[in-house]
Amino acid sequence: MMLELPLQSFDLETLSLARQLSEVVTIVLGLAISYIAYRGYRRNQSRAMLFVAAGFVLIIGIPAVLTVLLYFLLDVPIEIVNSVGQASELVGMTAILYGLWTPRGG
Repeated sequence: MMLELPLQSFDLETLSLARQLSEVVTIVLGLAISYIAYRGYRRNQSRAMLFVAAGFVLIIGIPAVLTVLLYFLLDVPIEIVNSVGQASELVGMTAILYGLWTPRGG
């Protein structure tokens, strides 16, 4: 017998809190990966690792900071905040791809 847990058993406040906590965990993990990649760059002078580190900052860190600054502090419409965050994520993904595609020693 499979135990089912209906969505209605959770109140929206609990779900909202869980989502916010998962966002914080995602940001912390992304920035930790960035830091480790940056340390790899410093240790080995690997330009590729610098692009990976920068990519994770652009994907995770910048959109989080932009959301706080633009949406919560400056009351910029969420559509603009999301668009700027999406652009940062695209540049970050490109940086990671470049870093992973770069031949060793580059």
